[in-house]
Amino acid sequence: MDHIVMSQMDFYGYIGCLPEEKEKGQPFIVSCDMAFEKIPGAVTDRLEDTVDYSAVYEIIKAEVTTSKCNLIEHLAYEIAGKVLDYSNLIDSVKITVSKPEAPVEGSFKTMLTEITRKRGE
Repeated sequence: MDHIVMSQMDFYGYIGCLPEEKEKGQPFIVSCDMAFEKIPGAVTDRLEDTVDYSAVYEIIKAEVTTSKCNLIEHLAYEIAGKVLDYSNLIDSVKITVSKPEAPVEGSFKTMLTEITRKRGE
C-alpha cells in the first residue's frame, strides 16, 4: 500500500456538546492518512495521477471551520467521507481529530478520535 499523510493540521472550529464550545470555539488538530493500492503519480510524476493534497487540505479546513456538530467522532466521519468522495484513487482514509482544549478537568495533552473508512463501506 502507498500512503499520503497530512499530519497535524491546525484549525479553529466550533465543535462540542457545550454551548460555550459552539460560541467561543477552540483549536483542533487533524491528520489525514490516505491509503492507495498504488499511486500512479509515483511513477508518472504528474499531479493528475495522484491526490492534490492542497485540495484535500481545503476540504478538511472547510469541514472543521464550518461544522457545528457535537462530537469529534462525527467530525472525523464526515471528513473521511468527503476525502473519499474527492478521489477514486483513494482506497481508504484514516482521519484523526485531536481536541487539545477539551473541557475536561485534569491534566492531559489532548483528547482524540480516529476514524478509518474504506471505499465501498
